[in-house]
Amino acid sequence: MITRFSRLLLIVVALTSLTTISCKKDKFDEPPHITKDPAIANATIAQVRALFSSGNPITITDDLIIGGVVTADDRSGNFYKQFVMQDSTGAIPVLINKSGLYTDYPIGRKVYVKCKGMVIGQYGKNLQIGGFVDFTGAQPSVGNLPSALADKYIVKGPMVTPLTPRKISSFAELNLTTNQSILIQFDPVHFKSGSDGLPYADIVNGQSFNRTIVDCDGNELAIRTSNFSSFANQNTPAASEKLSIIGIYSIFNTTKQFAIRETSEVVTTTTQCPAVLLSENFTDGIPSNWQNFKEAGNKNWYNATAGTNKLVACSAYNSGESSNIAWLITSPINLTGYDTKKLSFSTIIGHPAGSTSLSVLISTNYSGSGDPNASGVTWTSLPYNTPTLPTSGNFGAPTPSEINISSYTGTVYIAFKYAGSGTGGNTSTYEVDDVKVAAQ
Repeated sequence: MITRFSRLLLIVVALTSLTTISCKKDKFDEPPHITKDPAIANATIAQVRALFSSGNPITITDDLIIGGVVTADDRSGNFYKQFVMQDSTGAIPVLINKSGLYTDYPIGRKVYVKCKGMVIGQYGKNLQIGGFVDFTGAQPSVGNLPSALADKYIVKGPMVTPLTPRKISSFAELNLTTNQSILIQFDPVHFKSGSDGLPYADIVNGQSFNRTIVDCDGNELAIRTSNFSSFANQNTPAASEKLSIIGIYSIFNTTKQFAIRETSEVVTTTTQCPAVLLSENFTDGIPSNWQNFKEAGNKNWYNATAGTNKLVACSAYNSGESSNIAWLITSPINLTGYDTKKLSFSTIIGHPAGSTSLSVLISTNYSGSGDPNASGVTWTSLPYNTPTLPTSGNFGAPTPSEINISSYTGTVYIAFKYAGSGTGGNTSTYEVDDVKVAAQ
């Protein structure tokens, strides 16, 4: 009797073990349950990105730890042996020599990367982090972190609320440098005729493809899809469909491109294109209904060219005066009836020297002409992206800015205020172009 009971007990234990193993296997795709956030970051992603300027990949020697939320993983196969992490300052792909990374680093997981000893470099000028400098190709590149070292450099945090993508309707808002690898929602856009109704990529012949989408301004952007993605053989929507598309923005050299995570994030939308309330590229010079006002000194805004591009500029160069202040003020802009309003423009700095500044301001009570400092007139400063300093030549690259002015209602005026000194003859030049106010 004891022997039979023992055998029965062994059978029950064995069956229980098999059931337990089966349950664990069924939950393989679920990320490990981690509830505590180690909160060990001592640097931002932007600070680490700034360590690299150009040339070959470099090894990070500073004891820096970045933290962020995973915004893209390799579940669909469109991101290969990498995940993308993002914080409030920027984003960057992390390369690991392992497939199935989504089981450890799924979208929505908080992660930390111990950067000391890792390598940062670029692929097609898109920055990324990996484990070593790979010299096997024509040029040195970032090599994937060996999977055995992943736990040494990458610390898993808890699952958190996935990041909300930045929603835009114009590709012109994307900066080639500062917006690399961030999570974006384009709404509304559509596939270009000739790129619609076709497979995202070619599984049979092993070819990745670019398919072109178009924004509200007619700008075009390549959607890049790997032939290894699970949706490679699915067809793109018709050109007539107005879409919302979520994915990761990147660049290849100077070409902007986009990678979607899943086709479930390519959906029809009812969002209308923004109304353009002001658009000025200065092709015909400073508009006659804009105000060009000298507050101090004898220098004012003037028409200028950069290559074949027309724009406006201001400089106190060689004025010989202790102060030069000049205002360029838009025509009136009526924001009534709109919820979301955005101001965009680009700035360039040239011959950086001396004490010079450019302020961007907004007023709701300027008269539309005359002295912007008249009694009772108030101006509020708007933050914008500091122009990129020249790396060669006298002028830096155009630096785009986009400012949310949704809190303002009624009629407003936008001013570009230059302040500089010409004493000694040396002072910076500021240029402004592509001023636009759009609203929905």
